[in-house]
Amino acid sequence: MYRIKEFAAMTGLPPSKIRFYEKHGLLSALRDDNGYRVFSPEDAFRSNAFRVLLQYGFTVERAVAMLDARQGTEEFRRSLEDQREALLHEADLLRYRLAKIGGALELIDGGGRSDFTLMDTPDQLYVRASAGLDFGVAVDREREIALFYDMLSVTSCARIIDKDDFDAPGDSIDPSYIIAMPESEGHRLKEADLAHVEHLCLGKCVRFRRCVTREESVRKETFSDLFDYLDDHGYELRGNVILFPSFLNLDGNGSDIETLFVPVR
Repeated sequence: MYRIKEFAAMTGLPPSKIRFYEKHGLLSALRDDNGYRVFSPEDAFRSNAFRVLLQYGFTVERAVAMLDARQGTEEFRRSLEDQREALLHEADLLRYRLAKIGGALELIDGGGRSDFTLMDTPDQLYVRASAGLDFGVAVDREREIALFYDMLSVTSCARIIDKDDFDAPGDSIDPSYIIAMPESEGHRLKEADLAHVEHLCLGKCVRFRRCVTREESVRKETFSDLFDYLDDHGYELRGNVILFPSFLNLDGNGSDIETLFVPVR
């Protein structure tokens, strides 16, 4: 039998973690005549088996439960298969997160300079959280909005600018707030009411990046560079514009880098 200091040395577990594992039922320490915790070699084997299950990505609670399960059963195999699927899903989401961080770093390194790129853009699926500044429509779409936010590695906060809004009277536009995802990820929407999910056709687009304040973002005059570019290149606005803010200045006072996808013909 080994006291906690010896057991910590032989297993590489700090005493605090040994007490944590004991609390969660992984280890069952005995007490010697002096009242000190003592552990057996079997406890060391058990802790190592437990750490293998942690390597597989199981939670502490799940790993403790699996330690006492028979490993040759179909149920144990299904547990491993389910965990593999869960890890593949996590890896998929991590790829999206890395891509988004890479995109943010690219924007920062570019200094927020306005630029234009003609590109083929994937169509988007989205849930409308507002109609302009009227957020009352969100009540009917509450469940779908929550589902999209739960997939925030794949989805993005965005705004839709109606094509006709640019020609409407007034000095400012009135964008609608949405949560969007690429149409190719639509298979993730098994639990959504598709009646509340809208489709935005993009295809041939001018990607327009600009650096503006939140207040400037809705002024029509700040789109003059975009429409000058379209006129100079013989492009015509074909449909609604989607705008992805970067939220790199969260206090609302500094400039944010916005990426707009402008469908053209």
